[in-house]
Amino acid sequence: MIFFLMKETTRPNEDIHIRHLTGQDLATGQFAPTMLGQFRHALAQGADILEQHGNSLHDVTRMVVTLTKTDEFASCFTTLNEVFGRTCPAMTFRLVKKHQHAPQLIELDLLVAIPDASLCGI
Repeated sequence: MIFFLMKETTRPNEDIHIRHLTGQDLATGQFAPTMLGQFRHALAQGADILEQHGNSLHDVTRMVVTLTKTDEFASCFTTLNEVFGRTCPAMTFRLVKKHQHAPQLIELDLLVAIPDASLCGI
């Protein structure tokens, strides 16, 4: 898992970009057997990292979902609705031929775009 604070030259604030969140349990090294299980685990990892930096999943503005197949992703819709409700972040889907680990079914990248205070009238 890689965590970045991205600096842009167009605004002074730092965006938060968390990459390579998977359904792998870091304590055991095992992957959840279903895409939904892996999706929930990856979101929980992301939530923990965001919390350490004073943010939450509700602050996520974009999610990149990397999959090898799309047929199981429908099982994740209920969790998306539970976590984000009507404020679901913009989503990008990437299809790959295979993941780094054979049992891996999904990978998430989360982006929190910090708004420029000068644009918000603050």
